[in-house]
Amino acid sequence: MSEEGFTLIELMVVVLIIGVLIAIALPTFLGARKRAQDRAIQTNMRSGLAAALAYYTEAQDWDGFDAATAKTEEPRIDWVDPGPPVNSETAIVVHAGQSLLLVGLSGSGTYFCLAQIASNPATLQGTGSAFTDVDTIPECTGGW
Repeated sequence: MSEEGFTLIELMVVVLIIGVLIAIALPTFLGARKRAQDRAIQTNMRSGLAAALAYYTEAQDWDGFDAATAKTEEPRIDWVDPGPPVNSETAIVVHAGQSLLLVGLSGSGTYFCLAQIASNPATLQGTGSAFTDVDTIPECTGGW
């Protein structure tokens, strides 16, 4: 008499191996997803800054750079003015005189900011877990 099939121990070992592989792969996948969401909003914000700089070149200040103007300069970005952005939006928080502050919200829930001011030729970058962490130019520090 010949019995074919798997024993309970063999099935349990296969299930254990699959569980270990999932335990290893899942955090890696979730980390890659968060990094991709963060990079997507950072790319949008860099493109948004390029659009803002194009506007600044013509106007010599940021006063008229609002969401409607930004949409004509860079239509692929979801612009809001001036409040906190929601998922994957870029908000123009400050646009006065020689100062500009853009804040974006990543799909991962992280806020990113870009600031351009006359007294500093470099573009300031920062991150925060809440909008209030990055909603002013002095708070936009620490880089990405």
